[in-house]
Amino acid sequence: MLPERGVPMKKTYIDDTGKLIFKIFSVACLVAIFTCLIVNFAIDRSITWALYPLLSVPFGWLVLTPLVVRRFGIPFTLCSFMIFVMPYLFLLEKITPVDNWFVGIGIPAAIVGVPFIWITYLLFRFLKISLWFKAAITVFLGGVVASPIINHYVNVFTNETPSFFNRFINVFPCIVVTVLLVIMGVRRKKITQAENQNNTESW
Repeated sequence: MLPERGVPMKKTYIDDTGKLIFKIFSVACLVAIFTCLIVNFAIDRSITWALYPLLSVPFGWLVLTPLVVRRFGIPFTLCSFMIFVMPYLFLLEKITPVDNWFVGIGIPAAIVGVPFIWITYLLFRFLKISLWFKAAITVFLGGVVASPIINHYVNVFTNETPSFFNRFINVFPCIVVTVLLVIMGVRRKKITQAENQNNTESW
């Protein structure tokens, strides 16, 4: 069918494709939920482990729908995650055998994780530097900054006090990867500059 006059064909195609993918995605989520409920009840004669997909699948649907529709993209997906992650973790605590981890671990992890995800997106979206340097910054922020903070709250919640060596072992691989990515970025930059210089001289 031809698009209406004044409506770009590409935009119409993207909208129709997004609607189709949204319907398929929604049906797949519903099928996953009902399948888990049926299997769980058929085996255990009660609803136990199916509560986890019953809670997690709608959360995933709410977060991924803007990305699936393709009209709104990653920013709306991140906004959806930021809005619903706290209620999701709060409800998840209610169906897990461990109590009070939402305040002790969930909230600190969300407070640290959400800004890290946004920073990573903005870094790759707007910062005009080499992909190697972007990856290095991401690994450093995630493995050297965010991860130790979250691990600290996990250790406080579990009443564990890891040694300095254990903390160093957890961070050291990320430091090594960060340095290697920076080296690769610098090396790639020099190669590109040399190629550009040779092309200029050849002209």
